[in-house]
Amino acid sequence: MHTLAVYLREARAQVLATWRTPQFMVPSVILPLLFYGVMGLGLSKGREEIAHMMLANYVIFAAIAPAMFGFGAGVAAEREAKLVELKQIAPLPAGGYLTGRLATALALIAAAIALLGGLAYIGGVRMEPGQWAATLGLGLGSTIPFALIGLNLGLRMGSQGATALANLVFLGFSLFGGLWIPLQAMPAWFGKIAVFMPSYHLGQLSQMFSGMQPFADVERHVAILAAMTLAALIGAVMAWRRQDA
Repeated sequence: MHTLAVYLREARAQVLATWRTPQFMVPSVILPLLFYGVMGLGLSKGREEIAHMMLANYVIFAAIAPAMFGFGAGVAAEREAKLVELKQIAPLPAGGYLTGRLATALALIAAAIALLGGLAYIGGVRMEPGQWAATLGLGLGSTIPFALIGLNLGLRMGSQGATALANLVFLGFSLFGGLWIPLQAMPAWFGKIAVFMPSYHLGQLSQMFSGMQPFADVERHVAILAAMTLAALIGAVMAWRRQDA
């Protein structure tokens, strides 16, 4: 029970620290909302099916930035400031620091996804309660693979390098994953790159859960996502242990 209380306090401290940093918090929450308002609702011109389809994409998009920058650029900056080393020698359970980071990312992403859902509903998107829950829940669950990928950057690179690469990965996941523009409207070679993007597979599942696509190849999408997540987890564990050495 004491260990759980320490985890909760560390998570609370990191969440509060982030929410008191508007230069990170506001873009993480507002950017997906602005994109969806302009591209999902503005360009749909009242066509519910387009707004519906774009919502399924943007709940995944909303998970990328907080996870990539919170775990990528954020961890790298704290490594350079020796704050990670301080956490490691402090009387904090193993994983407490990363649990706090994850809680922070989840809080930001949950806020962004809730606002997206509200805006979509106001814009005329209608789904069954189960579809709403599955679509928004998948967006929240997308935090895990993106956070692990970001953590690999944060533990292996300096602050400037991690920030630059996190930006590049963020753009790549969004564009090549088909989250901004449907892959059907892009050159054929985009589709060949998309299969290597976790954002693509999550976006496909989100389209199915929201009712915009029939359920097909679910096992393949899940298996590829599981393999990518496992690979990112192994890489992050190896990089974390190297910090201890």
